Amino acid sequence: MLRRVLLLIAVLICAWTLAPFATSAQRAVDPFGRLTFYPGKTTVACPPQNPRTAVVFVAGQSNVANFGEKRQTTAFGDHVVAFFDGACSIAASPLLGANSDEGESLSLMADELIRSGRFDRVVLAPVAVGGTGIARWVEGDLAPVLHQALASVQRRYKVTHAIWHQGETDADDGVSAADYRSRFDTLLSRWRGQGMNAPVFVSITTRCDPAWRPDNPVAQTQRSLPDPGRGLYRGADTDAELAANELRGGACHHNAAGQAHVAKLLAGALLAVDPTP
Repeated sequence: MLRRVLLLIAVLICAWTLAPFATSAQRAVDPFGRLTFYPGKTTVACPPQNPRTAVVFVAGQSNVANFGEKRQTTAFGDHVVAFFDGACSIAASPLLGANSDEGESLSLMADELIRSGRFDRVVLAPVAVGGTGIARWVEGDLAPVLHQALASVQRRYKVTHAIWHQGETDADDGVSAADYRSRFDTLLSRWRGQGMNAPVFVSITTRCDPAWRPDNPVAQTQRSLPDPGRGLYRGADTDAELAANELRGGACHHNAAGQAHVAKLLAGALLAVDPTP
């Protein structure tokens, strides 16, 4: 009996000791926490691009980085794929290239694009890290990550739409309108310098802190950025159009209803503008 007890204790200790390694073996992340591998992905051949293929490059922070309440899977199989590091998989939460492992709205957005009849296929290419200010993407540690992510997509595809969905951290930190605009202009200039001439959709997304107010400088700047002459258009206005009951705990991230709403907002914005030829 004692031997059995000791053996059981030894097994439990071994399992407890190895548990972190077993968990880490199921997923892989880069130095910024972005998923580079996640179990259960259905790998498929990356589809060829034609005029009815939307290639959507998405950059920003948590609300495009798998922080949603409900994991999603496209309803259109291999007609909606997620692109990461030269490979494709059927779009399903969590998306590679983003740093959490919960749900997202992008797969639902892609489904909306197909249901519209405008596109037969959608390629999603996200690069997103929660809690990041724009400075990290422009002059900080994530600037080369953003550059490489876009370069990777462009080696295979011509981007037809780009989404910038970021701002909560900067609004919380009190970033000035002038600083946010200057950094965004630098970001846009770099994207154009990389040959990405697609329309860029700038979301108004700053609500997070309990002391948030809708007229904060970052939101004001985001509202002023759309300029068709520069290829800039409004994305989802989650500040104004999401109700408190569409947010997890009424705070930053989207619950299932919020995810579905954001998907429709983003799809509607993209469908209102002709993609780059």
